[in-house]
Amino acid sequence: MKTCANCGMPMLADEDFAGGDASSDLCVQCGQKNVSRGRLISFAILESKLGKADDLLEILRENLRQTRAIEGVADAFISQSPEDPNQFFTYTRWRDRTAFDAAQADVAAGRSQALSQDVIPLLTKEPKFGIYDVKE
Repeated sequence: MKTCANCGMPMLADEDFAGGDASSDLCVQCGQKNVSRGRLISFAILESKLGKADDLLEILRENLRQTRAIEGVADAFISQSPEDPNQFFTYTRWRDRTAFDAAQADVAAGRSQALSQDVIPLLTKEPKFGIYDVKE
């Protein structure tokens, strides 16, 4: 009898395995969670000017609401540094690169907004953006 490498569930029948594949090391539940968590991370690091952190946070919250509604976004959040309240980090987990690329194409075509232009005057410098593939 094989057990799930993640949760230890016994996998007795094909339907117990992720994707119905008896060679999988994950059960159907953990396999689904692995897919739904997302395979690509995008982030932005922003620093507000002194006295502008609350204004920036307000815009980031609206952007977060819009981001969470995009097809292919599995998770998204905003963090504010406890040591320096002018420092912000945004994080988005995407289903896959295709979903991320589709969202970027919508921004480029004007069908969707990226960070609002209202953000620029609130920042000390250009935001830092990045994307990473999820490995585990």
